[in-house]
Amino acid sequence: MITLGNKQTLTVIRKTEFGVYLADTLDPNRTKEEEVLLPRKEVPSDIDIMDPIEVFIYKDSKDRWIATTKTPLVMLGKTATLKVKDINNVGAFLDWGLDKDLLLPYKEQKGTLNVGDEVSVSVYLDKSKRICATMWISDEEKKQSIYENNARKLLNKLKKCDGFLPLNDKSDPEKIRELTGFSKNEFKKSVGNLYKQRLIEIEENGIKLK
Repeated sequence: MITLGNKQTLTVIRKTEFGVYLADTLDPNRTKEEEVLLPRKEVPSDIDIMDPIEVFIYKDSKDRWIATTKTPLVMLGKTATLKVKDINNVGAFLDWGLDKDLLLPYKEQKGTLNVGDEVSVSVYLDKSKRICATMWISDEEKKQSIYENNARKLLNKLKKCDGFLPLNDKSDPEKIRELTGFSKNEFKKSVGNLYKQRLIEIEENGIKLK
């Protein structure tokens, strides 16, 4: 079953001039609702029919389900701190790393927002099955947001260090703080977060990007 708001591995079932169509079933009797388009600009040059590919599913500006190989800054049911890119009569629009910005409806806002503000939000599906953001998040979700932001900072640190840091859960706390600016607890939680997302590998002498 193809689901909105998360990453999943689907199979290429056919190619068109617009891109490739993906499905999670090879049943020839599947409906059009069981297929989703990966636009041509995002199709890997070496991909072929029956190949698997990991994608994120969301809705485009015309409210059509669409696939992307990009990983958004936040997914359904998760929290993150995002920047306000635009504001109109519908609400605020947040930069979450995809072509179409994430809607933060007025009713889901706290206080007055301005372009450039950074806000902590959680992602949910509204009654129309649109992916939206809300600032009304629980204390537990706020804690999770903090850990995910720490994880993003660690990921950026890895990229700046050629994809490797000589640190693990047995490293000295002072060395961890010296190289990352994190406490040991923050570091361990961030590593766990990135590992679950399959963004890093944990080795005996450190961590590295996949």
